[in-house]
Amino acid sequence: MKILFVYDHQYPDIWRDGLWAALNLLEKQGFEIHRCNRQECKKPLPEHQHYDFILGWGAFNSLVDKEIQAIKTSEKKGLCIAGNSFPPHGQDKYDILFYETEWYLPQIQHHKNVVRAFGINSDIYKPMVDAVEIWDWTSVGAFALWKRHEFLIHYKGGYRLAIGEIQKNNMSESIDIIGKLLLDGICVSDMVEPETLAKIYNSSARIYIPADINGGGERAVLEARACGRIVMVEPDNPKLEELTTWKERGRVPDQYWYADQLKKGIESCLI
Repeated sequence: MKILFVYDHQYPDIWRDGLWAALNLLEKQGFEIHRCNRQECKKPLPEHQHYDFILGWGAFNSLVDKEIQAIKTSEKKGLCIAGNSFPPHGQDKYDILFYETEWYLPQIQHHKNVVRAFGINSDIYKPMVDAVEIWDWTSVGAFALWKRHEFLIHYKGGYRLAIGEIQKNNMSESIDIIGKLLLDGICVSDMVEPETLAKIYNSSARIYIPADINGGGERAVLEARACGRIVMVEPDNPKLEELTTWKERGRVPDQYWYADQLKKGIESCLI
């Protein structure tokens, strides 16, 4: 089966999450996957039939969503929905929608074909037997208002770390957040490669993801859980609260479950 996978990733050199690992598994099972990162592939997407299936990863109304919807071919299409953007229109342009959380499901429940597919890369995110706890509290996420890193200020005592991406397109916001954290004695780090992040998870007593409902954090919650860490979220975020206990096959959803769900969904469209 020949699949065109379209995504938009600003840092492809460090993209090794659960979706990346799930696609690698599908390739080992005989799927021929052609990856097109719109950050690097600037040519228009093909308008004539070359593939059995076109799979996108992105939010509704994102570049990926708009471009895949615009393709006028007979090929089947699917979207791995990223983010919280609700579909103002166009969900019927897809033969299948893959969603991450039960919180999001009501937005697409009237679509003819929806499948839950999400998970972490368990080759990277796992307990480390030789890990030494250094941090009492570690908060993970971009230095943006909706990530609410400043909630760490309420937890006095112990060693606290806030780690995440400094917004290149909104430096003033990130600098303001970082300044407040530093003034309260909280250590700050720019984002790191996945392997280093796994070590930080393992060296932390608690992982704190205080993001609001629009602030993401889904992968961080599951990754930290896969490392065997205590994960705390805020009670006003039912989306993340659900993910603190979600299991599939008795464990934190990983690339194996993710790949199986993608395979099941794609094949259902081609019968």
